[in-house]
Amino acid sequence: MITKGTAFDRRSFLKGAMLAGAGTAAFGLAGCAANGGGASGGASSNASASSGTAGQLSAEAISKGTWAFEIAPEPVADSEIAQAYEADIIVVGAGVSGLACAASATEEGADVILFAASSQPVARGGSNHGIGTKFHERLGITDYTKDTIDGFIRQELARNGYRVDQKKWYKWINNSASTMNWLIDLMEAKGYTTTMEIGYTDTEGVFTAHPGSHNWVEQADGKESGAATGENLVIAMYEEKIKEQGGQIHYSTIGQYLIREDNNTGRVSAIVAKDPDGNYVKYVGRKAIVLATGDFSANQDMMAKYCSWVAPLLQYNEVDYDAMFQFGGLGPGDGQKMGLWVGAAWQQTLPNAPMIDAVGPMPYRQSIADFSGLLLNKKGERYSNEDVIFSYGTYAMMMQPDMTRYGIWDTAYANWFDTWETFGTTIVENEGKNATTPEGYLASWDSNVEKGTFVKGDTIEEVIAQLDGLDPENAKKSVERYNELCEAKYDDDFHKSATLLAPIKEGPFYGCKLEMSPANFLCVTGGLRTNENMQVCDEQNEPIEGLYNLGIMVGDSYANCYNFAICGHNLGMNCNTFAYMLGKDLAEA
Repeated sequence: MITKGTAFDRRSFLKGAMLAGAGTAAFGLAGCAANGGGASGGASSNASASSGTAGQLSAEAISKGTWAFEIAPEPVADSEIAQAYEADIIVVGAGVSGLACAASATEEGADVILFAASSQPVARGGSNHGIGTKFHERLGITDYTKDTIDGFIRQELARNGYRVDQKKWYKWINNSASTMNWLIDLMEAKGYTTTMEIGYTDTEGVFTAHPGSHNWVEQADGKESGAATGENLVIAMYEEKIKEQGGQIHYSTIGQYLIREDNNTGRVSAIVAKDPDGNYVKYVGRKAIVLATGDFSANQDMMAKYCSWVAPLLQYNEVDYDAMFQFGGLGPGDGQKMGLWVGAAWQQTLPNAPMIDAVGPMPYRQSIADFSGLLLNKKGERYSNEDVIFSYGTYAMMMQPDMTRYGIWDTAYANWFDTWETFGTTIVENEGKNATTPEGYLASWDSNVEKGTFVKGDTIEEVIAQLDGLDPENAKKSVERYNELCEAKYDDDFHKSATLLAPIKEGPFYGCKLEMSPANFLCVTGGLRTNENMQVCDEQNEPIEGLYNLGIMVGDSYANCYNFAICGHNLGMNCNTFAYMLGKDLAEA
């Protein structure tokens, strides 16, 4: 629940600026004020000359302007440093990736200090994707290994427009099993039950995905799946392991800037931070500084420059470093900014890919599926083939008037599928979240009616009348048209599979209105340009010695959108596999 801040208002933010033709960077150019003097002062005068009218924007002004987040703070004097710490490896951030790296490195005997802005370990979700793991072997799944999935991976790369770093993807594919096996052993040693989410069976095979998302529950009795909150168990285990193995963890300590030797051209050797008392402290990394500080979605200017199109979903809250789930904007981009200040390049894929989640509350039949019944926009028009995974259904919805959609279905729809395997359902019954029976799912609809999430009526007209903003006349015609297609068992309008053409004829009837809002925005992926060894790189793709990053901030992992087609991919790849491998590599260096 968002309790702080106000929803982002593009009109007030832009203050009347004329943005035609300005492209991605034009979002929120009020935040693109140039520095006084120098090149940025020239950009300001050139903007007026180019546009012909003072106050208008131009491509030249956008390209030459300096954003506030690009300006490094003045370093503090040595006399202001209250204390200095030194270790082989300094890890910044106590999310999954930072903790996994520190746990892996200390396991090899490395001297590690992890400090974090949060007052505790933080995590979100619980899906950790792995390929060909020991848990696959236990379940008898033998057709999902690094040697059998090339077609599936190429299809996923295509969904990203091949605008991602394939070296990272294939490094993950080749090493995910060993990492996940390590994590399985650690979690089961703590007494947790390993579970695996179901895959996804697509009607046409387009989005079909094998089971691969691992999570953990405290007791195997059909409780809610670890897909929702299981990562809390993982980070608690990592924290304990780091301390047992001699590592140090300093909480409520916020990084300020990196120290790069030789006038910002040499090795990154240290980072200055503020401790819980507000004192400046310095952390010296004999081998490495590893940034794992999370995303930048709570930074208005950074989102304006790097992911402008999600503006309607952003809500700039007061930054809460302890937030587990905070929608509409999460991290302030601390690590990304610190990297830029010492010469790191931004990732090559723009805009950065966001994570947007609109799964439910409309009925969906399995895992990552979207509602596959009749969907209408505010005009009462059907606008898509509803047979997609929920991420792509969300983006189709965002293109509709007021980013709003309506679902309408009948009582018989509960029996259209034998079971309802919603997000987090696990393969083995009573080892995580169980599938729902038609009777149970129907009961949940009535519960949602009581809560006000769904509406219900004895006639379709009654349902339509309760769906605020929906054109009643066109909606009724669309329902009638849809029923004709269902009776014909052929979707002449959008070619949806006949297996999903469930008629809307048996009352009572149900409906739901869904509007996109900050509650649907999870975070934004990527940031600093990063090679497959997690080294942060400059504009020439040359590694900056001593500087690494991990987790959600790793650049060029995703393009377009984070589509959830490989459930738990970011936790599996950037947060666990790459962190585990980097910890081992740095310990041995």
